[in-house]
Amino acid sequence: MTPSQHSGIITFGIITDIHFSTHRRRSATALMAVADLRLWVENCKKKKVDFLLQLGDLIKGTEQYKWQELHQSSSILSEFSGTIHHVIGNHCLAIPRRELLTALEMPCAYFSFKDKGFRFIVIDGMDVSIHSEPETQEDKNTFKYFLALPENHDYCGAVGSRQKAWLKNELETAMLAGEKVIVISHLPLLPETTDAKYGLLWNHQEIFDLVSSFTAVKVCLCGHYHFGSYVQKKGIHFLVLPAFITRYEHPFFSSGFIEVEIGRMVTRNQNNEVIFEFTL
Repeated sequence: MTPSQHSGIITFGIITDIHFSTHRRRSATALMAVADLRLWVENCKKKKVDFLLQLGDLIKGTEQYKWQELHQSSSILSEFSGTIHHVIGNHCLAIPRRELLTALEMPCAYFSFKDKGFRFIVIDGMDVSIHSEPETQEDKNTFKYFLALPENHDYCGAVGSRQKAWLKNELETAMLAGEKVIVISHLPLLPETTDAKYGLLWNHQEIFDLVSSFTAVKVCLCGHYHFGSYVQKKGIHFLVLPAFITRYEHPFFSSGFIEVEIGRMVTRNQNNEVIFEFTL
């Protein structure tokens, strides 16, 4: 890759755990959610961000209203005319996986994309879960093993065997290309970045061992844990973004913007205030 392909700043809008609800949609709470979500989209348009990243749990997943939730939230996000990258969260899977992926125009729940010397790798932490039919015998064993552990929650999940092979190949390809990697997951990858109530990726240790064995990996962006957290481990920045749904609670974060370039990453909140700045 030439130096020119490695140069420049990538700016993207980021939001997680919207938990969009249409129940009592004329209530003050529901109307504020619509207004706040639309404000973020408008600010992303003003900033001329390169893309939007929605980190999972787009909808609340209320059985009676789940399709309304998806249609209305997607409609607001689509007011941004550029690329929107979705991550599948546990609440999203109130809608059957295939129907959800079709509605969000996603060929697969795990994927990667490249920009200015970075490879963004989106993993599907609900690959092996109560919402998914195991693809292999290894996945069946993984499901039975982790679900039986008392500390695990049935609303979390694991990365399956085929996805693990794909992830390893993506990391190897990035190393050979001289790219820096940002791993993206709805579920946190470290116990230090969540708590017992919220939980994390079932096979988090295995995935952490894999990603941390590649020096190309610089950042892991996650959601799910509503209050947010940050840990640096083995040279990787593990950042869990606070939830939109808890934006009126500490740390009062609803959404934000990330600027990333080869040596640096800056995260700003909805007020454009810097909340994290990393050297990469």
